[in-house]
This record gives sequence, structure tokens and C-alpha cells, in this order.
Amino acid sequence: MILQALNELYDRLATDPEYEIAPPGFSPQKISFRIVLRPDGSLFDISDARSPDEKGKLQNTVMLVPGEAKPPGAGINPGLLWDNQTYLLGRQPEDKPDGFGQKRFEALRQRHLEVESAINDPSFSAVCRFLEQWSPDDIARFPILNDVGTGFGIFSLQGEKRPVHEAKRIQEWWRANSEEAQDGDVESSQCLLTGVVGPVARLHPKIKGVTGSQAAGASIVSFNANAYESYGKSQSFNAPVSEEAAFQYGTALNSLLTGPRSKRHRIRIGDTTTVFWTEKPTIVEGLFADIFSGGSQALEETEDPTRRAQIQQLLEAVRSGGRYEEHGESQTPFYILGLAPNAARVSVRFFHRSTIADLVAKLHDHHECMKMVRQFTEDSGSRFPDPEFPAVWQILRETARVADEIPPLLAGALTRSIVEGVPYPEGLFSAIIRRIQADRTINYLRASTLKAVLVRNHKLPIPTMLDTANPNPAYLLGRLFSALEKTQEDALGNVNAGIRDRFYSAASATPASVFPRLLRTYQHHLSKLSGGAKVNRERLVQDILSSVDSSGFPNQLPLKQQGIFAIGYYHQRKDFFTKKDTPGTPEENA
Repeated sequence: MILQALNELYDRLATDPEYEIAPPGFSPQKISFRIVLRPDGSLFDISDARSPDEKGKLQNTVMLVPGEAKPPGAGINPGLLWDNQTYLLGRQPEDKPDGFGQKRFEALRQRHLEVESAINDPSFSAVCRFLEQWSPDDIARFPILNDVGTGFGIFSLQGEKRPVHEAKRIQEWWRANSEEAQDGDVESSQCLLTGVVGPVARLHPKIKGVTGSQAAGASIVSFNANAYESYGKSQSFNAPVSEEAAFQYGTALNSLLTGPRSKRHRIRIGDTTTVFWTEKPTIVEGLFADIFSGGSQALEETEDPTRRAQIQQLLEAVRSGGRYEEHGESQTPFYILGLAPNAARVSVRFFHRSTIADLVAKLHDHHECMKMVRQFTEDSGSRFPDPEFPAVWQILRETARVADEIPPLLAGALTRSIVEGVPYPEGLFSAIIRRIQADRTINYLRASTLKAVLVRNHKLPIPTMLDTANPNPAYLLGRLFSALEKTQEDALGNVNAGIRDRFYSAASATPASVFPRLLRTYQHHLSKLSGGAKVNRERLVQDILSSVDSSGFPNQLPLKQQGIFAIGYYHQRKDFFTKKDTPGTPEENA
């Protein structure tokens, strides 16, 4: 299903010039330097082929070059008219044995000289004359080569912008030569993707751009040991995919990951690189990255008024649940694929196929599960308002002390639960509880995430804001703890270690061991209040205590109840700082 969808996507991308999709026999490579030759093959200069991006940082130039990316450790395998410094110039890597660079340079030189007469092109002959004259000892004369590092290089002639490998005669020879090579060493079988009988790919293309994977690329389909092979088949003949289909699915996926339009198709969530696409070009395809990676902040970060209006429409559709059908794209198939690195391979964390209407409906369900009264609704100095539509990374950030400590599998599991509408990972709930007990912070995102897990996974009716009629013991104890903390704050002001810092973990896990002591302290704090504040606080505490079970405080609260405790605490805390509209109600805090 995954490879079939990507294979079909190739046809769409190939007809769109913005994607600069590679034709068969060619691949996009990141070029960092250019060897400029005179027509007689003498060296004119070695120049930097990189260009500054919006932030002024030099970036490699992506060009289509003959051949595919070379797998690492594949022996000596020189490219044609492009390669790294080791092959093109004979640079000796510091961590390799003597003669490593010289052997590869000689292999590249021999390959070019062998086909010079067959190609019969002046620019190609100039490259051959250069290769005959060049000595690796001359590398030191060009310090630019130290700056570009391991990047790839190409050849060009003085006064010409077009690289040598783009010469018409060379490209015609390459296409004909590639087809002949395929015809001479192939195994035919029925393709698992297309059903067509034809040449089968022995090795599948390398996938680049998956965060954390090898720079040279990694494989989705590969067989590196006999244990994975069957019926006497070797390598990828165990999963027969035609040469054409393998090229097309690999090219399409690489275009989504690293192509010129990759920003609208790729986002990173934790350690998972996620790509998405629709069967045909749609507005949602270009907005999904903003919504999923930015949430509500996407509106603030987008300067284009037209695009901001489109994001606003999509967010409104998510809030209301399905009104995006007005745009006529609702039944267009939508694909989302999560990839993670795994040594020389790519792991598929999740794959989901649905329609835009189904996707918007799933996002709406997720939004309803997460729906919670927000702690902050407006900017205040450096503090941003709480997002009504939190991005996935914002949820994950609440599960760990720093981003590097987020459990690797949590990002993919959370994304899958959102787009497929399946239960959230239970690890998300326990991670939030651990963080609350570690830093005693119960904020909007943590409370809303706990609510989402309880609502979807355990079918519990959790309110979005303070529910004074909720009889759940854990919810009542959370409210009571919040009231006792607020009373201490009103009586003593800011203290170094309040009751939340000292007793939250014990109060939420073993209430019977803590609350009697807290209530005795509460009487002391209450005596320092005066007027309406004292009366209202005592009335609130007594109302809560009257609803607590007559058997007393429970000895222990299981993990699920600890989440309800945190939500009760958050609701009551938020209510203390919410201006009351009822006439005559004393305002406790400004």
C-alpha cells in the first residue's frame, strides 16, 4: 500500500515542474563545488557552488546528475561527471588507509577515459584531459575544498553556466547506456506494485532526508542476511518490484523529503519524520504542515494574508467538525507516512490513508478530546496565550524535562492516534503524571492531555471547566488541594516551599496520609483571612468536604485517578483566577 501510493504519486509530481522530479536514470544530488575547466582540459578554477539561504547560511545546490545515489560500503564505484572529492580529485581521507583516495580517483579516471570515444563530446573530452593531468597533491592549492567538506562536485567549462553532464550528447549516451545495462543483467518477474511482468530491481533506491538516518540514505526495502531470504532468491528479488516502480516510488518519496517543495510535505515530530500528500494538488496539502507543526501559532507565524485566511478556514473546520467540505476537496485521498531511522534502514512508524473529510473529522475529534478551559488567553510580556489547537510537539514537550528526553516511540504513537482516531498511547498519560509529580506544575496543556486520554481511552465524562457537581472523589480532592493551596497563598503570600511543592505528589497518590494534616494547617491559614474572602473560602472547602465519601480520604489513588485529581486541581485553580460575572460575588484575585 505504501509503495503503491508513492509509485502513483510519481506521475503527479513528474508533471509538476515545481517539484523538479528526476527522470529515469538520474537523481538529484547536493552539489557543493564546481571544477571549472578550459576547453583544452586545463584547470581554470575550483569554485564554491553553494548559495546563501534566507538566513545567510550557505546551502548546497541541488542538481540532477546521471545515476542514483551510491550505497555506502559498495566498494569502488565512481560516478559519471560528479562525485565527492575522494573520487574527483583523489583526496585522501584522514581515517582511511594510504592509497584510499588515489585508488578511487584512478577508478573514476579510467571509467571516463574508457567511454570518451563512445560519447564523443568536446566537453567530456576536456574532463578526460583534466583527469589525465590532475595530481591529488594539487588539492592544497584550493582551500575552498576544505570548506565544502564531503559535498559533491561537478565539472563545467569556462564561460558556460551549464554543467558538463547536462550536455545533450552526454545525456543521450547516458540514457541509452543505462537501458542497455539494465537489459543485460536483469531478472524478470511480476511486480508486486503494478502487477506488470518486467525487470526486477536488485537494490531499491536509498531514501534521504529522514532525520537521524545516514547521510547517504537508507532503505525501506532491503535484505542483508540469508535469514530474511526465501525460495533461493537473493537481495530484493525476495520482494519483486520492477525497476521502473522502484525508481518511481523512491524518487517520489525523496522529492517529498528533500525536494524543492519538501517544506509543504514534511514535518518532524519527535524522532519521526512525517511526510504527507494528497492524490491530487489541494489546499489542505499545503496547510497541513502549518496546522500539525504549529497549531494555533500557525496563524501568528504566517504573514501572507491569503494563506492566513486559508489556515483560519481550516482551523474553523476542525473546531466545527467537517465544514471544510465547502471547498470541494473533501473526498480527495490523503496519505500520511511516519518514518524513523534504524541503522541503514528506514522504519515505518505509521501509515494512514483516508480522505480530507475524514482527516478533518479526526482532527475535530482530537480537538474535542483535548478541549479544556485555557489558563492564559492573551499575551502578557514574553508569555504566549495557551493554544486552542496545540501542536503535537507542544503536547510531547510536556512529557519530558527537555526535548531530547521525549520517549522515541511516543511521537509516532501520538500522531497515529490523532490521524486515525484510535486510543492515545497510555505512555503519554503516565509521562504527564510523572512530570507533574517531578516539577509540581499543572498547566493547561498537561490538564488537557490528561483529559484527552481519559475521555478517549477510558470513556470518562471529564468536564472542560470547573464542575462543582462532579462527585468523583479524585476530582473533589484535586479541587480541595487547590483551595487549601490558595488559602495558604492568600494568608502568607509567596513562600519558598508551599503546600503544592511539599505535598502534591503525596496528596494525589496517598490522600489519607496528607489531607488531615493539610486541613489542620488550613485552619491556621484561614484565620489570617478576613471579610468575604474568609467566608467564601470556608464555604467552598466545606462544600467540597461535604461531598467527600463518609469513609474518609482514600488511602491510595491509582494512576488514572491521579490524572482526575490533577484536572480537578487545574479547574479549581483556574476558577480562582477567573473574574466572576455574578453580582455580589467577591473577586478573589485580580
